[in-house]
Amino acid sequence: MARVGSSYTGGRLHPTLELLDPLHPLRRRMALWLLPLGALLALVAFAASRAVGLDPVDRFFLPLLALGFSLLALALWRLPRTSSWVLPLAHGLVATYLLATLAFQLLIAPNPFGLSPAAHWVPFVYFSSFLFFRTQQAVRLALLYLLTLFLLSLLGAFRGHFHAEHLNALAQFFGANLAYVSLLYMLVRIREGYLEARLDAYTDPLTGLRNRRYLDLVLERELFRVQRYRRPLSLLVLDLDNFKRINDTHGHPVGDRVLKALARCLEEHIRQSDRAVRLGGEEFAVLLAETPLAQAVRMASRLRQAVAALRVFPAEGISVSIGVAEARPEDSPLSLLKRADDALYQAKRRGKNRVEVG
Repeated sequence: MARVGSSYTGGRLHPTLELLDPLHPLRRRMALWLLPLGALLALVAFAASRAVGLDPVDRFFLPLLALGFSLLALALWRLPRTSSWVLPLAHGLVATYLLATLAFQLLIAPNPFGLSPAAHWVPFVYFSSFLFFRTQQAVRLALLYLLTLFLLSLLGAFRGHFHAEHLNALAQFFGANLAYVSLLYMLVRIREGYLEARLDAYTDPLTGLRNRRYLDLVLERELFRVQRYRRPLSLLVLDLDNFKRINDTHGHPVGDRVLKALARCLEEHIRQSDRAVRLGGEEFAVLLAETPLAQAVRMASRLRQAVAALRVFPAEGISVSIGVAEARPEDSPLSLLKRADDALYQAKRRGKNRVEVG
């Protein structure tokens, strides 16, 4: 994946890209339809081909594909988070079947008409590579797949299996497939450029954290998960104590350094699945996925202590007040944010440098 904006740890950006990428939720929905359909077609092909005699590859792979696609569809339906490995595994099954089929026909039983109909499915491997893997991985997989087919073709030629019609078909096949890979690479790079531009719009330029616009976007999606799956979700709202005094005493450049130090501190102490956001001014938020209230309070306490340990010369006594709220099924983004914000101001009223629950 191309570099997308600034971040203190590269892994932090992946949840953001998945959220902004319209293909990410679409992949799972399409797979839930295509995997059962693929299982059904594999069974139909197996049953229909038995009457005329199955070659060894189909005899082994078609039942395996039917079973594998069925199990993968079930896993994806019952456990949505499995898409990170279900979709690449489905891709691998199809690629392995096609390679085995073409290897059998290139090395053992050449098709008298030039190329097997299985060759028509080869572009699917390239398309799915670019859908399911990062760009550089997809390019390597596609080229490795094409190189394997080329070596199999050379071996078949040395064995004396090919005639003029085979060589003509193979030349056109490899030329077309190189064109597929080149075009897909170009289209994916265009899509990544689009994602980079979108990510810039959701990034705070001073700290490199996501901004309030991004929090509104992600909160809506996470609250849907709370309502549908009853998964825990908590929100922290943090505010630097006495930040105006730092700016008035030491100037805005020192204040900016304090904000950047706080952003780094948040990124270093939260999990990869959590999202740190600058709401504006000296106010920040941390969205804690799969986190109930008690765990969120412990996280807030650790963050408060970590901020208190920060040293940004010449500013002294850096601290934050933190409000914590756990999402309820009836919450909207605004109501959850308001409860966390109310808890924050309660922490301010009770002496600052403390954690309160809303």
